Amino acid sequence: MAETTTVTLSDIDSFKKKAFRWADYFKTVCLLDSNSYPHENYLSKDWILAVDAIDELICGENAFENLKEFQAKAGATIFGFLTYDLKNQIEKLESHHTDGLKFPELYFFKPRYVFEISGNKMTINRNYPETFELIELIEKIVINNEPAVNGKLKIKARTSKEKYLQNVALIKQQIEGGDYYELNYCTEFYAENTSINPVNIFNQLNAKAKAPFSAFFKQSDKYLSCASPERFLRKDGDKLISQPIKGTIRKGVTKDEDDWLKAQLHNDTKERAENVMIVDLVRNDLAKSSVAGSVKVEELFGIHGFNNVNQMISTVTSTLASGNHFIDAIKNAFPMGSMTGAPKIEVMKNIERYEDAKRGLYSGSVGYITANGDFDFNVVIRSIFYNTLNQYLSIQAGGAITYDSVPEKEYEEVLLKAKGMMETLNAELD
Repeated sequence: MAETTTVTLSDIDSFKKKAFRWADYFKTVCLLDSNSYPHENYLSKDWILAVDAIDELICGENAFENLKEFQAKAGATIFGFLTYDLKNQIEKLESHHTDGLKFPELYFFKPRYVFEISGNKMTINRNYPETFELIELIEKIVINNEPAVNGKLKIKARTSKEKYLQNVALIKQQIEGGDYYELNYCTEFYAENTSINPVNIFNQLNAKAKAPFSAFFKQSDKYLSCASPERFLRKDGDKLISQPIKGTIRKGVTKDEDDWLKAQLHNDTKERAENVMIVDLVRNDLAKSSVAGSVKVEELFGIHGFNNVNQMISTVTSTLASGNHFIDAIKNAFPMGSMTGAPKIEVMKNIERYEDAKRGLYSGSVGYITANGDFDFNVVIRSIFYNTLNQYLSIQAGGAITYDSVPEKEYEEVLLKAKGMMETLNAELD
């Protein structure tokens, strides 16, 4: 295993951009960026770039058992993603909708290069003199200003507004009938035969959102650019931390307006009901893997500001039971309740009924697992997906439907959540 070397960088931002551009020459890349978010109590990594696969795991069956074996033999930090459709291995469920992206259900890799930057210090897992030769190579890279997208991009809605509104009404009928309490209903916006520059797309999206769980992933011809504000699950020692988001409102133009909007969100009965239902679901999910009585709600209805929106976030923690494998803790909580609803199995069946596109990596998770079994994973939302092979581009957005939902307002929330991605793409609905 290569030792790590730490160096001081004179121009951090320039090196990050050049290293990211250099990384795109390889088939496999994972970039995780916290954007030094000031309100994150459990920040684990500031900026980390993993490049080139020494070994990789691509699987569609027995995913979690295969991941246990892969992680055990890696002897190093591995990076990867889990797609929403792994639900079909956890429960007796199916997914049959349109999938233009073709991400594998689970992918992890052991990287050849790992750059980790905190402050003006960078740690790299390469030995002298290779470390300094590599840094010199990266420093020589010239960053061009080519556009992320050529011209105006036309985006199509997979589900028409009319059908979306009808489906929200039908979901409300099921809620009123007692079938379930809350369902996270999402819809896809897509473009075909489209050419974009994924690296520049991520740079622009990340600069716009500055989200604490931003991620870029390249897996061969498939790309993810993600500006997620939400953590799925972290393990630090024997502590598990989940931070579900439920509740969204726009940013104010002035500080006074923004403070007023945050207060509106905090006191909104519907948003609080959504949030507490998901908190209860997360508590139940963590309890499956944790010491009895250790599940705690450290923060309830916390209001956190981001560049584009304000969000209601709660923090749930627990202690992993000594007899449980840490990957089973991931499995027992997956998919995250904030992207399903409650009760989880019943709503996942109905999500398949109402949605028109396969979620795939959307509402899945990207992150890392260390050699000693610590991990951190985000929730893949606020994302742009792209397949270079078939030039298919996709974004998805949605929200929690409850008894109090107003269909028109739910659709407005979907457009609000999609706004940042649409602006990054210089796109308009066709």
